[in-house]
Amino acid sequence: MLLAIATSAALVPSLRAQESSSCVGGIPIAPIKIEVFSDYQCPACRNFYLNTMRNVLKEYADAGKACVVYHEFPLTKIHAHAKLAARYGHAAKSLGVRQWAQVTDALFLNQEEWASSGNVESVVAKALSPEDMAAVRKKLQDPAQEDAAIAADFQLGIERGVNSTPTFFVTAHGKTEKVASAVQYPIFKRYLDSLLAYGQ
Repeated sequence: MLLAIATSAALVPSLRAQESSSCVGGIPIAPIKIEVFSDYQCPACRNFYLNTMRNVLKEYADAGKACVVYHEFPLTKIHAHAKLAARYGHAAKSLGVRQWAQVTDALFLNQEEWASSGNVESVVAKALSPEDMAAVRKKLQDPAQEDAAIAADFQLGIERGVNSTPTFFVTAHGKTEKVASAVQYPIFKRYLDSLLAYGQ
């Protein structure tokens, strides 16, 4: 079990895991639900996304085995540009899952660049088509909607005991497990496979 490799893991009521937005990968009726509370400027979140979650999205979400949900949890006290990046991520997600993935890939792959300069827009602009970028810019002319969504995600995280990133929740078979750390893909894969095999 994943509990064995994460001392911060704890069981929480599965009902809480239903308080989420739409899947960025997979389908809502998938047997496993993975919710990640993440900060675009967090180096551990970068590693977790690039080395673990991209594989999960490809191998499990795309195959209908998991619904992956990403919640914005910008740690603004230590990451000056995290909220701005979250605005771009949320605006892209409102256009579609493909656009969210393009922006998320770009923000994490180029994290050092924009985290230093604060120029999030230039990184995002290279990842999106001109039409999609125009739509994102239009949305961010008045970011109130994005800010409200980010605040709602953050509040949900607080209610669920999130105080560091990445923190993720895995729901399957009526139970939810919380892990407040990044996990390497081979370990996560074994855990997900054990959940899928349970009861078969």
